[in-house]
Amino acid sequence: MVATRPAWSRLLRRELLVLYLVIFLADTAVGYILPLFPLLAMQLGASLTLIGALTAINGGTQVLVAVPLGMISDRFGRRRLITFGLICFAITAGLLAVATSPLLLVPAQLLLGVGTVATFYMAAALVGDYSTPADRGLAIGCLTTSMGLGFAAGPLLGGLISERLGVQSSLYAVMAIALAGFFLSSLFLTDVPALRKHSKRNVRRELALLTSNRAIMLAALAHLLLSPIFNGVVLSLVPIKAELIGFSAVTIGTLYTVRALSSTAIRLPIGALSTPDWSDRLMLLALILGGVALAFIAAGTSPPVFYAALAVEGISYGMFLTAGQSFVTQYSPMAQRGAALGAYNMAGGIGAALSPLVLGILADAAGLNVSLWATALFAIGGAVVLLPFFEQTTRDLQPQL
Repeated sequence: MVATRPAWSRLLRRELLVLYLVIFLADTAVGYILPLFPLLAMQLGASLTLIGALTAINGGTQVLVAVPLGMISDRFGRRRLITFGLICFAITAGLLAVATSPLLLVPAQLLLGVGTVATFYMAAALVGDYSTPADRGLAIGCLTTSMGLGFAAGPLLGGLISERLGVQSSLYAVMAIALAGFFLSSLFLTDVPALRKHSKRNVRRELALLTSNRAIMLAALAHLLLSPIFNGVVLSLVPIKAELIGFSAVTIGTLYTVRALSSTAIRLPIGALSTPDWSDRLMLLALILGGVALAFIAAGTSPPVFYAALAVEGISYGMFLTAGQSFVTQYSPMAQRGAALGAYNMAGGIGAALSPLVLGILADAAGLNVSLWATALFAIGGAVVLLPFFEQTTRDLQPQL
């Protein structure tokens, strides 16, 4: 299939521009909260084990609600879910600001997980609704770029304000950011009129159609392969190895800044390349690049190697995030797009929840580098195995409007 040139008039329509701004605000709020959460939990007397358990509530909640909320959005519209998610972020910040014991952090993490699914997953579905197969990749690239910019701004803003006001008092700023996004989405976002035609649904039939969609199931499996790279290694094992080698805290922090910048910078160009003919190949290339980056981290002992490897891993993550969402929205019908994105992200959430535990056990038993090499081979081998299945599926199926 030959894709037509993207129409910038469609990509720059008011609804999408407002959505990109709303998602920038939403990810600023989340990026603000996440680094401060463990600090607040420690101030309230939580142990490291309890902090880990509280953090897992967020990911576990996302796994549980991803498909149900996606189906709700398919029936009642994306805008309602997005505005609901922003309210969840505002309430989360309020609960954290007034918390006096670790127990009050539980509902905050539950709401953070629900808000993440309702806002970010449904935003991707809405972008898919408003775009055509030819320009959907670029539209998703704009969305993920706004996410990356927000997630870069949030920690910086949180660090500056919390240094002046203290951790808890600074969280009222998150309420203001989330409420600004809520009012913008309430006033200016609209659903695609065609979505309303599908308001009456048979849930059992919809689930059967979803699980029979080979493209969505393959994308979900690829997302499951990606999760150990980011959640199991980059967030968990890389800082430990860097510290064991003797890197300073400043060097470790700079490594992650480089990673974030490379991940954000690649998203818009990858979006432009994520046509129906290429989005699946870019997903698999991202897995291979991620595996290669981990191999260099496993073998590396110097800062330059780590800088290069994390820059490549950031490119890999930004590439997969953009191409993966493009692929799912391209090969799911509008009436199922929310549920399809829910299934895709649920698979990633399962990997995110399990991989830190599994790789941690492997690292304790066989050594840190064994975990790194195992994850690298898992990603590269998985990409090679999935390639013919993706090729056959994209030959058999047509992109959806």
